[in-house]
Amino acid sequence: MKTKKTFFLTAAIAGTLFTVASCSYFESGKNREKGTPMESSKTAIQKILADKEANEGKRFSIAGYLNYSAGMTVYIDRPQTVYVNTTPGDDGETITPVEMKWAENGHNSVFVPENAGRGSDKTIFYDNEGKPLTTNDKVEVSFEVGKTSIYPVEVRIDKIK
Repeated sequence: MKTKKTFFLTAAIAGTLFTVASCSYFESGKNREKGTPMESSKTAIQKILADKEANEGKRFSIAGYLNYSAGMTVYIDRPQTVYVNTTPGDDGETITPVEMKWAENGHNSVFVPENAGRGSDKTIFYDNEGKPLTTNDKVEVSFEVGKTSIYPVEVRIDKIK
């Protein structure tokens, strides 16, 4: 009888650990699929976002440069608004804002070191594999349309070589 109880307890603990590990793995923003390439323009993005019913859950991708300017206060437990621009730096036209999580050494995330200042050139972006990128790196941004967000969500970042 003791062996049977031990087996069920061990199985329950293993199942709980697997569930926790699985959730944290997917919550980390890693392992999202690449999207179907589309025109990298503000007009094309607005058209997709306007029809949320038809496009919800579909994956799309655009090419551009990431830009993020930290405000006076950064709320690290909320998605950050990162801009996908046509050119590197602050001068390019914005194609679309996207939601990214705040995480140092993360995956598909954005981070500004505390002592780096607030300039966009100090921002570190992390791609799908956790490799650091700058505002000068051209990237493919894959995303989904969500019913509850006005921005593309579930972002995946891949550097264009």
